[in-house]
Amino acid sequence: METKDYNAQEILYDSRRFMVPIYQRKYQWDDHQLEPFWNDVETKAVELIEHGRGFKHYMGALILLPDFESSQIAVTPKMQVVDGQQRLTTFLLLLVAIREVALKHDVKDIAEQTEGYLFNKPKPKDTEHAARYKLTPTPEDREIFHFILDHTQQEVWQHFYNLYIGDRVPKNTPQKALRAYQVFFGKVDTFVHYETTYLNPHEDDRSSIMHGLQEMKDTETAHFRLEALLKSLLEQMKLVVITLGEDDDPQIIFETLNSKGRPLLTMDLVRNNIFHRAEKQNINTEELFNNLWQPFNDSWWDKSSPLSRPKRPRIDHFLNHVLTAETGRNISIRELYSEYRAFVVPKKGTHRYESVYDELRGLVKFVSSYEILEAKHSSETDLWWIGRKLAAWQVTTAYPVVMQVSVSELESPQKRHLYLLMYSYIVRRNLSGLTGKRLNITFQSLAKEFIEKGVSLSVFKNFFSGKHGDSTVFPDDDKFRRGILREPAYNNAPGLRIHDVLWELELATRTSYSETTAMPKYLWTEHVLPQEWTDEWPFDEDEFESATDDQQLYYDRDTILHTLGNLTLITDSLNRSLGNKSFSRKKKELENHSSLFLNRWFYDRKSWTEVEILERGKHLADMAIEIWPSL
Repeated sequence: METKDYNAQEILYDSRRFMVPIYQRKYQWDDHQLEPFWNDVETKAVELIEHGRGFKHYMGALILLPDFESSQIAVTPKMQVVDGQQRLTTFLLLLVAIREVALKHDVKDIAEQTEGYLFNKPKPKDTEHAARYKLTPTPEDREIFHFILDHTQQEVWQHFYNLYIGDRVPKNTPQKALRAYQVFFGKVDTFVHYETTYLNPHEDDRSSIMHGLQEMKDTETAHFRLEALLKSLLEQMKLVVITLGEDDDPQIIFETLNSKGRPLLTMDLVRNNIFHRAEKQNINTEELFNNLWQPFNDSWWDKSSPLSRPKRPRIDHFLNHVLTAETGRNISIRELYSEYRAFVVPKKGTHRYESVYDELRGLVKFVSSYEILEAKHSSETDLWWIGRKLAAWQVTTAYPVVMQVSVSELESPQKRHLYLLMYSYIVRRNLSGLTGKRLNITFQSLAKEFIEKGVSLSVFKNFFSGKHGDSTVFPDDDKFRRGILREPAYNNAPGLRIHDVLWELELATRTSYSETTAMPKYLWTEHVLPQEWTDEWPFDEDEFESATDDQQLYYDRDTILHTLGNLTLITDSLNRSLGNKSFSRKKKELENHSSLFLNRWFYDRKSWTEVEILERGKHLADMAIEIWPSL
């Protein structure tokens, strides 16, 4: 291993091909990284303009591995970029922007100077067209990056116009290289047009360094300022270059540098590990990447899952669920990379899979299931249905078991029944007043049971038939009924959960002749007997008891107030209209404005007291037992 610092000019001057390994993540720098990068280059350019000199500025490290096997005479040598490809790509994108601004201002010699740092002079035995490029990015970036290098700024805009909004590339674009190029073009052009001087030569705060913008359109001045910018980038910016030897393992270096990085890097480390082993197995990595890894390239995977905790990219949670589905173990998402390595190599010298192809197939087989569960794609399937139910109840800990069922060889009716029982288990426990804190352990144990005994309805039922403690029991019909009549469903199942319960009851109330409609948005849970009752809501003896009166009547009412029998669904606007009105006035409003079958129950009721609430609760309990079946 050799370590030495070089400026960008020394790194890019010689004819060399910097190859970003196929397993590296695509270019991802956004404005948060581009702004400080530009500020560093601009500041040094101003120092050169005003003082003719400046101290060198270190921009980070670049780790390279020479391609010893492909080294030949009269062929442009290759260097694998083990780490630092984001920074190296940014250098070249700024160089292209300088070239294009130089052409815009007719400063042709500056534009020509950049060519030698962007392109190699082909050697006699170079057979690949890509040999002319200094940098070959990952396949996802390759086309757009090389197009930017080969064409003018106007041609780039015309070719990728669908990625622009007006003359700008939006910040949230997945094509970060195009965004960086557009940002740099604007900044370089502004730098050329305006004179920038120090506010205080000793001030370190770059936000207050630049001032005094005076427009300058003189070609000679444009040449002078572009030359300073080019010198700043090529001569003043330095990188620490670590060149690995033939016996150095780039994977070890990569892991050492990145294993304690941001959570986003977890899957980067996994990908690097997989494709590094693929190279050792003499597998065509580009073919492997295109055929099996391709599903993970969608930016959707990089975004945080709105339902899962802790806040991490979806791809991390996906891997966590896959490992649980494959091992039945509790997987630490904070040690996810170590967990994955332990999964692939369960014991020293042993490998779970015969080849990397089998390993990747083991991951990819769950992709479609996870995407449906997370609502990436809409589909009229049972898996989509259980996904929406788990989303409403915020129980992603069931994902590993659902994914096991989805990829199993069970017939569709059996899968449907298993999904229904999982949903029923969650709802029954909640409405029975049982804790949901140990669901992750329960579903993890069930995943292990499926691994050991196979995925089947009988294994599922046998697993829960042996669970009798309050933390894991599958409530029977009697326990479920008691929970509906006594437990505060409104508190136990807040928000979307109680909406889901009431909507399922609404669907069960309809007849076969009723229209099929989806649950409307912006529904509210209505307490028919209001949470804060007034003298319009007397007790049976027609006497009013205030909420502060310490009477048994108040206690009994407060106990039944939040049970399912007193709850229904209405629209937001109707909710505001009903308020704490008397039952007769509420009933009239419901008759006039609600089309839900669930609310027809109230039409022929003359009063609404604890007796009526209990009566309706029993009716809903009978329906609930049918909707959410027992074992």
